[in-house]
Amino acid sequence: MGKSALHLVKRYFSGTPLHPQWLIFRDNYQSISRHKKYLKGKVLDIGCGQADVKKYLESDTEYIGLDYYYTSLNWYDSLPDIYGNAMQLPLADNSVDTVLLLDVLEHLPSSEKCISEIYRSLKPGGTFLLQVPFIYPIHDAPLDFKRWTKYGLQKVLQLYNFEIVEERVQGQPAETSILLLNLALGKLLLNSFRNKNPLLILIPAYPLIVLIMNFLAVVTTVIAPKDNFMPFGYRIIAIKK
Repeated sequence: MGKSALHLVKRYFSGTPLHPQWLIFRDNYQSISRHKKYLKGKVLDIGCGQADVKKYLESDTEYIGLDYYYTSLNWYDSLPDIYGNAMQLPLADNSVDTVLLLDVLEHLPSSEKCISEIYRSLKPGGTFLLQVPFIYPIHDAPLDFKRWTKYGLQKVLQLYNFEIVEERVQGQPAETSILLLNLALGKLLLNSFRNKNPLLILIPAYPLIVLIMNFLAVVTTVIAPKDNFMPFGYRIIAIKK
């Protein structure tokens, strides 16, 4: 299967509970829909990938998708509006109304430089939407450097004079546990296929297993008391003072 065809398959199944990361995609969809009011004016999407956020924007916004040349070309097969480095943004001071940094900060060797650049580029009163993974496997290696608690994020945002207006934990314990199990099993079966291990006989059953586990995660989360002690990620909305 070619790279473009593989991306199409992944994008199609990401919207269904047959995908091992469906719990993340479901949470992201709900979060972006809930936070549409912050997506206004000139919107800069750093690490935009396939620019999925663009479809949520109102017609009076101006979307600018920015990504790193190497990763756009070699990892995501995407075409951003501009190529750039998140730690040295090719933008004027006070030039954008909203900045999105969704699951990107962990891939930067200097998170502080990136946040400083975002602050410089935002207009006064501009909005910064930040999302990071917490309990989540190594991904996009070797460009995966950090994990943060919400307390670490609070400190670094306060250091750069951002005012936090909303915080959200992503993933209740059952969701995080099942997400990790889905991913671990998928990696095990992928390795078994590559190495011709006998466990590869489980591959046809994998989508059904994922479907059952995702359903279990949703039901358990609805029934169980809320508990934020093991999220798979955090989302924070901050304003430039």
